[in-house]
Amino acid sequence: MTQYSIDARGDARPALTSLRLFGALLVFITHAAYLAPFANAQLAHDFTFIGINGGHFGVSLFFVLSGFVLTWSTGAGYRLRDFYRRRFLRILPNHLVTFLPALGVTLLIGATIGLGPLLVNYLFLLQGWVTDQTFGAPSPNPVTWTLGVEILFYALFPLFFLLVRRIRRDRVWHWWVATGLLVLATTVVIGAILPSGPPSPLFPSGTWAQHKALLFFPVTRLPDFFIGMLTARLVQEKRFPKIKVGWAAAIAIAVYAFTTAFLPPYYGFSGVFAFPAALLVGGAATRDRSRPGFLESRPALWLGETTYAFYLVHLPLLSLGLFVAAKVLPGGAKMGVVPGILFMLVMMGVALVVARLLYITVERPAMRRWGRSRRTARPQPITGGGADTTPGTTSDAGDDPGRPGRAAA
Repeated sequence: MTQYSIDARGDARPALTSLRLFGALLVFITHAAYLAPFANAQLAHDFTFIGINGGHFGVSLFFVLSGFVLTWSTGAGYRLRDFYRRRFLRILPNHLVTFLPALGVTLLIGATIGLGPLLVNYLFLLQGWVTDQTFGAPSPNPVTWTLGVEILFYALFPLFFLLVRRIRRDRVWHWWVATGLLVLATTVVIGAILPSGPPSPLFPSGTWAQHKALLFFPVTRLPDFFIGMLTARLVQEKRFPKIKVGWAAAIAIAVYAFTTAFLPPYYGFSGVFAFPAALLVGGAATRDRSRPGFLESRPALWLGETTYAFYLVHLPLLSLGLFVAAKVLPGGAKMGVVPGILFMLVMMGVALVVARLLYITVERPAMRRWGRSRRTARPQPITGGGADTTPGTTSDAGDDPGRPGRAAA
């Protein structure tokens, strides 16, 4: 039985930080397509048809990245107290700070939401577990459902980490393939069991039951997270193929196009995106750092580290922007081609500025102030292939493979 020994924190992988930017932009495009700012009905339809799965792929990419980064940055014998403190600080400060502004936008534009859905879906992030669409769908900031999924990831990570460490070296690839196939099989089975039902109130395609079971339900998203963990181990062992990011992106685009054009809508919720997302993450992690490109550039890293804040603020700002446009523009919120494109670009820029401010005033100070353990030690190597490990502690270097000392997952 072959063993391996690796430094769990390894060396920096800045391309992973930058890769998050593209996931966030895909989510932005999907929400812009859903809100459809174009007056031309055919153009609005085509834009929605092409862009509606972008956010689904972006979310899969985020979940795979989360599993990769946590596995990459967690040392053997890490302390649960430190791990959960950093996870708490990673999610909640930005979420709590954006709570009232998002609620204010909701009230301003005339949307209504009851106290129960407000508390369950937004403040406590439990919307993924609620099946009643009249209760589980309304939220001032619908994107926060992914935070509830991440909480389940964090809760189960210690068990998954132990499992990933103990998989025999010659079987890791088997687990990687089986996990991706599990995502696809889950989609096929649930799509067959739930072929009909009331339409989803959140997207123009698919039923609410399909959306809830395949896109929002935290348990069915666990394989995305787990395949990211397996990808991290393969990269740490230097056994992941060095596929260029460009080729991985081409595969992802081909899968996206085929899914959008030929498969039932529910396949786009998660089923076919685990493999291409894992290839993108693995390709970014195995890039030749002696030949840096755009993903290693300062602008890409600057944008990548702002991604979480951007993710939280972009939809309320889009909604606010359309509300203002409806009041001040002659044609209202429905625009021509050029004005519609300019509107989306302006709103993207505004969201980036607001997100950067949130990052430097809330997210980064919170991690720097409370994210470090008082007890410091060098990271312990992980030994795999079924062997146990010597207890140790994690270092204070942080858990972002792009920027040591900052959290990225």
